[in-house]
Amino acid sequence: MELDAVLSSIASTLHEERVRAGLTLEQLAERADLSPAHLSRLESGARQPSVAALITLSRALGISLGALLGEGKGGSPITIYSDREPTHVANGLTVSACSGFPGSTALEALHITIEPDRVPPAMATHRGEEWIHVISGRLRLEYGDEVHIVNAGAAAHFDAAEPHRLGADGRTTELLVVAVDRPRDDRTHPLFPSSTIGH
Repeated sequence: MELDAVLSSIASTLHEERVRAGLTLEQLAERADLSPAHLSRLESGARQPSVAALITLSRALGISLGALLGEGKGGSPITIYSDREPTHVANGLTVSACSGFPGSTALEALHITIEPDRVPPAMATHRGEEWIHVISGRLRLEYGDEVHIVNAGAAAHFDAAEPHRLGADGRTTELLVVAVDRPRDDRTHPLFPSSTIGH
């Protein structure tokens, strides 16, 4: 799909979902910690949304990132993703959603390909945590004032509220990125306690 068509599709879905949620441009901008002017440019298709902005907007709207990208919105509470999912280009990244079922909002998984000549964007921040598994290539992960090189087969896990930026170190890099929203309280409950065997 051509970039203009992708931006137009995301812009249209973003506008429709904001109206469906009964939010003004200013209200959604405040929830997503974006300026109303920036949100307006995203809704008009005049600006490419960053991955962080897409995650933040999907959470603010209470929908999955896949739904914001215009993928299936109705159906069963299980969705199977193939290796042929539609791809979207956002700020030099090739992105395809590989998570989201009707009603899901806490976890977003993305398959991302970064080309080595990508122009570094501004550092990103969003609510929650991020886990990245490097499938191939080498990830250049800037986190605050630190730079980490993460090789294929390795993973990184961090607080996404801290400024971070992804880049390819020398060659095309393929990632699985999982962003998870924080629980509403400060207690931590392991999803899979060490005593759990059967999942």
